[in-house]
Amino acid sequence: MRKALRHWFRPTEAEERELWANGIFSFDASVLLNIYGYSGETRNELVNLIKNNSDRIRLPHQFGLEYARNRSVVIMKQVSNYRKAEETLEHFRESQIDPKRDHPYLTEESLRNLEAIMRELSDGKKELEKLIKCDPYADTILAAFEGKLGPAPSSEDLTKLHEEAQRRYDRKCPPGYADLGEKGIPDAYGDYVGWSQLIEMARTDQKDVVFVTDDSKEDWWTILRGEKRDRTIGPRPELIEEFFKLANQRLWIYRSENFLRAAKIFADAQIRDEAIEEIKQRLASQRELRKALADLKSTPSESQTSKVERESPDAGEASRKDTSRSPITVGDSEKSETPTVGEKA
Repeated sequence: MRKALRHWFRPTEAEERELWANGIFSFDASVLLNIYGYSGETRNELVNLIKNNSDRIRLPHQFGLEYARNRSVVIMKQVSNYRKAEETLEHFRESQIDPKRDHPYLTEESLRNLEAIMRELSDGKKELEKLIKCDPYADTILAAFEGKLGPAPSSEDLTKLHEEAQRRYDRKCPPGYADLGEKGIPDAYGDYVGWSQLIEMARTDQKDVVFVTDDSKEDWWTILRGEKRDRTIGPRPELIEEFFKLANQRLWIYRSENFLRAAKIFADAQIRDEAIEEIKQRLASQRELRKALADLKSTPSESQTSKVERESPDAGEASRKDTSRSPITVGDSEKSETPTVGEKA
């Protein structure tokens, strides 16, 4: 029964260990781009894990292309974050600390600490700015994936993929349809293009796949919607099923934090718990921001709400019901992406 309904259940510990022993590793562009948002030590650990498994990694052309296109943009966003922090502290110092007319007063030690923080921010900004022209992390990633990048589709094939993506998105068939609300056409088709290329890689190599993505939307994950918070149960069963049907190979999907947890268990990787926690916090903040923006877009204005309630007495009640149709992975919990031993999330 487990074999017939495998897509509804997470792998057993033995199955997961076999995936890590014999499968290939592949990554979404989001994983490679998020590297630039981590501290230097955490960034090195993730990049080195990819480098140390370079003989077993593959990258769909679409995800490699998205990394190349967006790398500089992501780096400059981090530079901007440093600049904003510098400006905020500078304003605080000039308006609140430098004037000696009134409180607050800081001790000499505290003033030195404030100066140290500002120097660290300045140094961090400069280090990131250097990555635009000289990026050792990109050099390592490009070297690791040398000869492992899938072929670029022809114009004709890409058109067919885009057409199929739109047909699937119309039916809310994962992955990728959730990008329609955030990206324009044809960029929104990127996830489906990469997904198709990933399936083709597994079919060609005849290898199971461990896939890592930091995309947290419902077109990759089964999400239980709650009043206070959502719970991610595991990969969408449809993806696991489709992958096996088309490639005749098994697939499991992780987010970066859980990939590192699993690497510690199944590959004896030397990963600090602090690195996993840092990545966990960053991904959680990304999910919270995306949810807040989605809630903002979906919340009608007061005038719109009044109009709807006037026109339909039941409309207000219907809008409060949970309309999520995400399938539930039987027997799973919020930890279902995590390794069975120790957990994988």
